[in-house]
Amino acid sequence: MRTPTFRTEDFSLRSSDGESSLFVRHLSRGEPKVHFLIVHGALEHSGRHQYLENFLMESMPTAAVTTYDHVGHGRSGGARAYLTEFRTYVEDLRLVGEWANERLPKGTKNFICAHSLGGLITLTRFLDPSYGWPFPCDGLIFSSPCIKAKLLLGSSTEPLLDQLNKLSPRLQIPMIFKGADLTRDLARGNDFDTDPLIPRFITIRMMKEILDATHRIRGLSYYLRIPNLFLIAGNDALVDSESTKLFAHGIDKKLTTVVQYPLHHHELWNEIDRQEIFKTMKLWVERQLKENP
Repeated sequence: MRTPTFRTEDFSLRSSDGESSLFVRHLSRGEPKVHFLIVHGALEHSGRHQYLENFLMESMPTAAVTTYDHVGHGRSGGARAYLTEFRTYVEDLRLVGEWANERLPKGTKNFICAHSLGGLITLTRFLDPSYGWPFPCDGLIFSSPCIKAKLLLGSSTEPLLDQLNKLSPRLQIPMIFKGADLTRDLARGNDFDTDPLIPRFITIRMMKEILDATHRIRGLSYYLRIPNLFLIAGNDALVDSESTKLFAHGIDKKLTTVVQYPLHHHELWNEIDRQEIFKTMKLWVERQLKENP
């Protein structure tokens, strides 16, 4: 990886849970005209998407990038892989988005790049009316969004989760996937397997909150009124790609672009041909900027 030619600053924000700290990183160069907020997935952290950060900063000279770690993930505070309610994730997205927006020049175009759980959080923020209108956003880019999670035990999983959540919400379930399930890039897969910031389990409560959130947003795609790009991995071991296609199909076709990668694994931004995927994202963003200056 090349040495960055931009400025990197680390910050700490208070989570909406009132207790935990959020690790936030802001990358900038000069006065930006376009800003990207990267929202990572479950059981990982923002550092897993450094290749995307660097591509955006190096290929778009007027760009700024903000990343952060969810509560219970990476360098943020909170019990590992646990949360009391999904609302914390969603409100934290709002906090970081508003914080970044205050730092940017007036008129800066804002895009969210959301992966997996990050996609579910972002969609909840923009589709659930109980959260009110979010911070300004000009486009959404989704990588393998968690519209429907693949469950190890099939339909019997959710009733069992309900029971376990009542008895022992902090019970830890060992991680059932490895780096090789996430990407065909052996080095990036190994990085996942050996990363000390990645927990090797998920708690019952976190799993239950995620599944409940997928049920809440699955039928709301029609109400998404922001230009969006869906990047869908065909060989995805974690989320159901067919459900993602159906969800995207429900959005106004004038607003939605869907790009499918039949042979790719879950982490598209860490796949072997990620640079081509990044270029697809860049071209889509440039088109949005041209059509909506």
